[in-house]
Amino acid sequence: MIKEYSTSEFKETYTDKSVDKANLFLPGYEDFFCLRLEDIISYAHVPVPPSKEKSHSIIYVTHGVYDFKKGNLRYRVMPNELIVIPAGEVFSIDTIADDLQGYSLHFSPNCFVDSTSAVAVLNNFEFLLPFTNSQFTLTSIKTDVCPIFERLNQLYLENINDNKTLITTYMLVLLYELKRGYTNRDPFISTRYQVLTHRFKQTLFQNFKNLHRTSEYASLLGITPNHLNKVLRNTTNKSPKQWINETIILEAKYLLHQTDLNVSEVSRQLGIFDPSYFSRLFKQLEGVTPSIYQKMIGKS
Repeated sequence: MIKEYSTSEFKETYTDKSVDKANLFLPGYEDFFCLRLEDIISYAHVPVPPSKEKSHSIIYVTHGVYDFKKGNLRYRVMPNELIVIPAGEVFSIDTIADDLQGYSLHFSPNCFVDSTSAVAVLNNFEFLLPFTNSQFTLTSIKTDVCPIFERLNQLYLENINDNKTLITTYMLVLLYELKRGYTNRDPFISTRYQVLTHRFKQTLFQNFKNLHRTSEYASLLGITPNHLNKVLRNTTNKSPKQWINETIILEAKYLLHQTDLNVSEVSRQLGIFDPSYFSRLFKQLEGVTPSIYQKMIGKS
């Protein structure tokens, strides 16, 4: 099992050591922090190669533009927009604009351990699952969330332990506001299709190293492969096989970047025991073989 970055490990790897003198990462930050982007970007080390974190992140931009890659897609987050980066999803950052302003919010499930209701409802937020389109505008949310981020930033800087109940409350308000905007963004898609797509993504994320056929996922979901194909093309414009292959190669890129495994070992980690097939699939999606990709990123 390949390790994902904890919040503290990511901080140590991708921020300057002098950030500790700025006293931004306070006791308890591993489970929750809310910081102004303008306070932390000068300490950031970029580029950040394909990486994953154990915590969820929400980036809210009030000024400037935030460009990065999440999953297979490139995103540009403009002022009055925010994006959710779910725990466990591959992301990468090439550059960070010097004039970027807003908030960086990170939280782990441990943030909610003192509230059983919060633990119960976290599974209701589809945008916290990998592979979802989790970019929001304030128009889609229909609520000014800036005061929520301001308050969370204030509560974090005051004292996390003393303010746990308030932090949990404000976090749930934010998540439910996002859920309302997320649910209403695609009214032309039936609720059944949304629910089934949600279930497929969750099942895929849990099983992609072992299950590689559309029929296997359809069986787990209790539907036919044809129906699964119809649903995903309707809601995501991709076939189940595209989702499966892209997820496998995303993980492959992560392993090639963050481990010392060779190509054959990466292939086996992903449940593909024919290295030549793995190389063909990698080249089909990335334009180069995994061996050449390793050379490009300086890992061979």
